[in-house]
Amino acid sequence: MKILNPAIFATRFGLLLLVTCQLLIFSGCDEYERWTNDPPEINTFTVPKEVRYGESVALKVGVFDPENDTLTYTWEVSAGTLTGGENAEVQWTAPELRDSEIAPDETITVHVSVRDGGEETVSKSASIIVFSKSYRVAEALSGVYELIRTQVDGKTTEEFGSMRLTTTTFTREYQGSEAFFFGSYKLIEPFDERKGTIYWFSDGSTEPVASSYTWDGELLVLFWTATSTGHVYQKLN
Repeated sequence: MKILNPAIFATRFGLLLLVTCQLLIFSGCDEYERWTNDPPEINTFTVPKEVRYGESVALKVGVFDPENDTLTYTWEVSAGTLTGGENAEVQWTAPELRDSEIAPDETITVHVSVRDGGEETVSKSASIIVFSKSYRVAEALSGVYELIRTQVDGKTTEEFGSMRLTTTTFTREYQGSEAFFFGSYKLIEPFDERKGTIYWFSDGSTEPVASSYTWDGELLVLFWTATSTGHVYQKLN
């Protein structure tokens, strides 16, 4: 029986191992990279908590990749319009109000995926609340009110009544003059919860009657400049 010299065996085994490794390297570079590649890491994700309908804002993601690979960004939103959706920073425009400036809040989901050269992917999601300022202020004003004082040209009159506001409509009743009004109203910029201007469209009229308002969370004061008339209402609920 022929016995192979240990030194020759070691040399041949080393050559075989070298050739095998080279074959693996040249035929499986992608697999090798996947074995040794670390996934990217999302360090920052800049998404606003709230925006108004139709507003445009920047969405940003900050990513670190251990191998400094070229990164591919994929952004998705459940509503609205994206611009530059393959970059680390994109512009997003919230949905527009189609029929009215009055609309409840809407929650939009933002999702970004980042893939590196080794096909490793990391992702992040967040929510944005899209709101209508008019709706929020009208919602705060909504409720049932009792008329506690009426003044005409600075003089208090004996007139009592009630008013009910929703986010879009109103009803007003005056016991002193037996008058009753209903219709819709609109908040006119600039306005906020504390003060502003309201256009009242009574009984379906297309011509508004304007009044100013002040509001402290309990008392709502309405003043009509055209008639020098003021009403003070106390909110009941």
